[in-house]
Amino acid sequence: MPLCFNTQIFTWKYMRHLFFIFLIVISGNLSAGNPFSNEKPDSAISLLNVSESYKLSGRNLAALAEKIRYKKTRQEDMYLYLLRPLAQSSKALPAIVYFTGGGWVNGDVYGQIPNAAWFRDHGIIGIEADYRVKSRHGTSPVECIQDAKSAIRYVREHAKELGIDPNMIIAAGGSAGGHLAACTYLDGGDTPGENLKISSKPNALVLHNPVLGEGYGKEFFDVHPEFSPILHIKKGWPPTILSNGTKDHTTPIEFAEKFARLMKEAGNVCELIPVKDADHSCDWPVSNPNFLPTLQRMTDFLKEQKFIK
Repeated sequence: MPLCFNTQIFTWKYMRHLFFIFLIVISGNLSAGNPFSNEKPDSAISLLNVSESYKLSGRNLAALAEKIRYKKTRQEDMYLYLLRPLAQSSKALPAIVYFTGGGWVNGDVYGQIPNAAWFRDHGIIGIEADYRVKSRHGTSPVECIQDAKSAIRYVREHAKELGIDPNMIIAAGGSAGGHLAACTYLDGGDTPGENLKISSKPNALVLHNPVLGEGYGKEFFDVHPEFSPILHIKKGWPPTILSNGTKDHTTPIEFAEKFARLMKEAGNVCELIPVKDADHSCDWPVSNPNFLPTLQRMTDFLKEQKFIK
């Protein structure tokens, strides 16, 4: 009997050990399918005392942001995720509105909201705007552009209640999100029925390895040249800063160089940050070693243009 009893205990412990191993394996497999599984967990439950919010995970930043519906669409409602600076202000503040990348096919608000948080940490209102994409909504780049313009228009129309200066709105984004930011300045591409008396044109542009109308997306731009930023450069564009990896195979730097050159030739303020030896997504996410130097230069540029004190 004692031998049999001990064997049962051993068998039970062994079975329990195998069960826990099974749970760990399953958990690991589930995490492997999550693009944000490599994010370091953070414990912030509020941004009230967080001075470096850009270091938080994208998911936590989105959860802690003010979530504001800016548009109803046939597929689903679209939201802004607003991050207010730590220091309160009685005056209206500039705001930067980010659109994440994803080739108009993928992407969500978690991807570049840390960029918006960086600027929140530097004293202006950071906003991440969700928009429709093909993988989630079955849409085309046209709907992406419509949503981007709607987002800027909403921020300007509701600037007073949001505490935002309507004449100090910066559109920003990476890759296809950079294209959307640039398109908010172009004429056309507005959602039918919107109040076009409210301008969607931003007062400045911050672009990370943007799609500019040549190279990536050629099939779309052949059909819709009106949405090719590089074809519509003229005097009057807002101050613009863009970054691009010198070894970017998706949005080659030659197009960024051409864009910057045409902007300057037209009499606009434009600065290109070439990120040495970097491929696409040259300076984001936050773990990218080029994030800090590039974002710092972009911040200094906005200071020079009087958007950031």
